[in-house]
Amino acid sequence: MSPDAPASPRQNGRLLLLAVSLAVLLQVVLIVLKGQRYYFADTAEYDAAARHILRGLGPGADFPRAPLYPAFVALGYLLGGVGNLLAVRLLQVPLGVALVLLVAWLGRRMGQPMAGGIGALAVAVAPTLVYVTSMVYPTMLYTVLLFTITALAWSLGERPGLKRAAAMGLLMALAWLTDPIVMGPLAAVLAWLLLAGHGAMVRRVAVVVLAVAVAVLAAGSWSQYHRRAYHSPAVPLAKAQYVLYVARHDPDVVGGHAVRDTTEKEFHPLPLGRFLRRELGLMREQPAAYLHDYAFEFVHFFKPMPDRIQTINQYTRTEARWLVAVYFVGVLLLAPIGLLLGAAPLRARLLLALVPLATAAAYAFFFSQMRYRIPTEPQLLLLGALGLQRLLPRWRADRAAAAPAGGGHAG
Repeated sequence: MSPDAPASPRQNGRLLLLAVSLAVLLQVVLIVLKGQRYYFADTAEYDAAARHILRGLGPGADFPRAPLYPAFVALGYLLGGVGNLLAVRLLQVPLGVALVLLVAWLGRRMGQPMAGGIGALAVAVAPTLVYVTSMVYPTMLYTVLLFTITALAWSLGERPGLKRAAAMGLLMALAWLTDPIVMGPLAAVLAWLLLAGHGAMVRRVAVVVLAVAVAVLAAGSWSQYHRRAYHSPAVPLAKAQYVLYVARHDPDVVGGHAVRDTTEKEFHPLPLGRFLRRELGLMREQPAAYLHDYAFEFVHFFKPMPDRIQTINQYTRTEARWLVAVYFVGVLLLAPIGLLLGAAPLRARLLLALVPLATAAAYAFFFSQMRYRIPTEPQLLLLGALGLQRLLPRWRADRAAAAPAGGGHAG
């Protein structure tokens, strides 16, 4: 059997059915176990913003986060009753199933349906992805949006089309309205489209320009509304600035940072311009320390063992952390093999790798945590599946070749 030996459509169908069934089962069981409780304090902010939305007031002037997920929570409340966290969690199950199907679809479009099926199964049982489906937190929504953008980018890279470019632009805006950090991976995906896509350069440029134009128009509409309603920026930077302040001033929480910022004794959020000027000043004054902190956070983004967790509950105890660590060590071992040796085209593997790398590069300017990595894990899992597909047939072939020699020696 060659490394690229195709599986039959029936095998792929069974694998996908198993993946979807496991995804639904694991997600629903965990959601039922969680019930109406919430386990992280940030959920209270989304709850309050959703209630504001249902009263026709928008998410609120003091809401420090992007607005799309509060609207999602409001939809759950509309369907299940205000304050019904169980309804919100169940509303996320279709997102988890969609992610499984998208991974299988992209694997097939990259010419490796078996790897797509393996990747889909891995997504279905990945402890981090199962868990975030049960959180009243935007991670699963953002994960699905980011992977859909990745899949659309591959489709556009194979055959540019204006309708799909417009759809990608809309998804880009929705992702930004879910988590503005998406600007990092979006820049990488758009650069990949320009440099690695098929078709004439003029068509690739047209696709990128249209996608960006649609994204700016859609996101700008929200920004204008927010400025008129609240007289403040659409997506405040106070939260990101605060975690950066903690990283530099509270060694008990983070530790390891070398930059010394003596400009402020207490935290005060700055307007974007002043914030950027301060960071550029620190870069000039402490280049070695700044580079150290950046590299430190970039590497930490891929750390298997979860840390920097402030909330203590049954889902953050040591056993749960070890489960996540063991799972991600496997991902870290297989994803590079998939990147270097996977059966899909090199440009396909580069697209999958660019998303987590660009996300890590964006977070490294601030503060990285395991939960920030989760939205990029489907790309890593598909890469890992491409690596596993390369390894397993060879391993089986080696065993088959070794069996006669071993058998003769035994006789």
